[in-house]
Amino acid sequence: MKRFLIVALAALLCGTALLIHASSPSTGDTPDPPEVIHFTDVSGDYLFVENRGETERMLRSLRDYLGDGSIQIQSSVPEDVTCYAESEWDPAWAAALPGGSVYCVEAWDIFKNGTFQKTAYQVCRT
Repeated sequence: MKRFLIVALAALLCGTALLIHASSPSTGDTPDPPEVIHFTDVSGDYLFVENRGETERMLRSLRDYLGDGSIQIQSSVPEDVTCYAESEWDPAWAAALPGGSVYCVEAWDIFKNGTFQKTAYQVCRT
């Protein structure tokens, strides 16, 4: 399901449509590396790399914006919810989203044919 969300994000932000191949690395006994999703379509070779530093910044800035330490904020977006994606991070935009009391955030760096394109910011409330 997470791959589907990333492909949908690519279609939304990069204009891609046809999924040919998707893969992500397996995890072992080493510390969790950032999640990486790769796929190729008719327009090129895409790589999505989870940006943990930017996700942490999203967490801090949203918590600061909301001004309430009791608000729950998760550093991952569940696979079974509708999330919203933007090309720029704005905690005010995230705070205004409809939904439950728990905020979920993730940042992904998008590369096309080996060249950085943009960072996509995913947010939802559950």
